[in-house]
Formats: sequence, C-alpha cells, structure tokens
Amino acid sequence: MHHHLDTYTYQNHLRTLPPQQKLIFALVVMGIALMTHAFTQGLIFIWLTIWTVYYAGIPYKVYTSTLTVMIIFFLTSVPALVVEIIPTDLQTMVHAKSLGGIEIGNWFVFISQPGLTQALEMGIRSLACFAGLLFIIFTIPFTDLLSIGRQWRVPTILIELLMLMYRFIFMFLDVLLQLQLAQRARGGYCNRRRWMVSAGLLGSQLMIRTLQRYQQFSIGLTARGFNGDLQVYSNSSSAYSQRYAIESFIGCMGLVLLNFMYNLIFHPS
Repeated sequence: MHHHLDTYTYQNHLRTLPPQQKLIFALVVMGIALMTHAFTQGLIFIWLTIWTVYYAGIPYKVYTSTLTVMIIFFLTSVPALVVEIIPTDLQTMVHAKSLGGIEIGNWFVFISQPGLTQALEMGIRSLACFAGLLFIIFTIPFTDLLSIGRQWRVPTILIELLMLMYRFIFMFLDVLLQLQLAQRARGGYCNRRRWMVSAGLLGSQLMIRTLQRYQQFSIGLTARGFNGDLQVYSNSSSAYSQRYAIESFIGCMGLVLLNFMYNLIFHPS
C-alpha cells in the first residue's frame, strides 16, 4: 500500500515545533537505544510510537504499514545470523549451541542458539531505532532536514546526494504504481500463474522505466540551469515548545535511570 508520506509530514500535529528540536530529540533517543539493554529499548519503541501516533497524529495503519516494510528488510538479514553451516565431521562440537539442523551431503546446516540470541537483541534494538527514524520521517519535512544539514555544516555533496536519493525513491514508487495499475487493467495478478508472469514482467520493466524517468529528471535540471548546487527553500514557521522540551528531557533521563537500575539488579559487577 502506497502512502504519500509528505502529506502526513506537512500536516502532523507537531508541525509547528522547530525541526531542530524534533531532530535533536530523536537523535538523542536513538543514541540511548544503541547503548542500553533490550528492556529499555522496548520502552523507547513504545514511547516514540506514542509520540508519532498520538502526539503527531499519524494514522496507526500508516505507521504500522511503514514499520512493517522496515521489519521485512531487517528479517532478510536474520538467516545470516541464525543459520550456520559446518562439515558433518564437526557436528558433535556444536551440539551444545545447536537448536536443530539437517545434514545435506557432507554439510550440517543448523540453527545457532547464540546467533538466535544475537538476532533477537538486534531486532529489539532495530525496532527502537526504526521508531526514531519514523518519528523523523513523519514529523520533519525533508526540506527542513536539508536546511538543518546546511546549518550544521554538513558537506554539500552529502546533502545533494540525500536530495537526489529522496527524489529517486518517490520516482521509483511512482513508476511501480503505474506499471502495476497497467497490469491490473489488463488482467494481471488475477490468478497464481498470471501473478508470477506479471511479477516477472514488472521486475524486468521497473528498472528500465525508472532509469528513463531519472534521465528525464536530469535533463530537466540541466534545462533549468543546474550548476551543481541544489538550492532548497524552506519556509516553516515554528515556535519552541517548553512543554515538549521538558517532557522529552524527563523521558530521556528516566530511560537512562531505568537502564542504570537494570544493570544494578541483573548485571551487578
């Protein structure tokens, strides 16, 4: 399902807050998530979800569908952490850390208990960071992010690459929707066989059409006098909120304190 993320970004309930305030808050919380335990990371995920869905007013279905896409990308990396392959001669050496496996020829494929634990820890940490990233995506317009980057003296080449990548993503989605609509209008995806054929045709045409659109975009920039410096206009009226600043400060301090108490109780040393 395709959602116009820019629409929610410009119409969210936190739109009047300064983008610097929102960005610093999200980055601080994500930094805490990278350095704390799974219990604190779970609380961070819940807290940032409340900020995005309740405070910012982003529809829950839109939030969960976007989060699901991120989770699917994370799950593609899980087999590399969980599944291990060793020669059958060494099978007895990994019996203690194996949760089950099968023999394929001279190889033993098994699920590693340490790898599964690591995957779970990474999954919870990723959820907390995903929530922070979604808060930034749904509450700070991209033009404001570019303006902040210039204020913080981020190298110009990085800002321009981010802008081109951002444009390319929406161009890619636009081409995808157009191709899917054309296929469905001609009876595509009506049954399993047609679904496989339509998906194959979509994959073969998607990159070609996207590159053609991107070439047209480049020609348009050149026709408008592009000289290597992309100028972005940002006209956002914002007012500093002391209430949200105090709430975010207390919340961050509470997370740090909870993580400290967790270490004292479960990991005393």
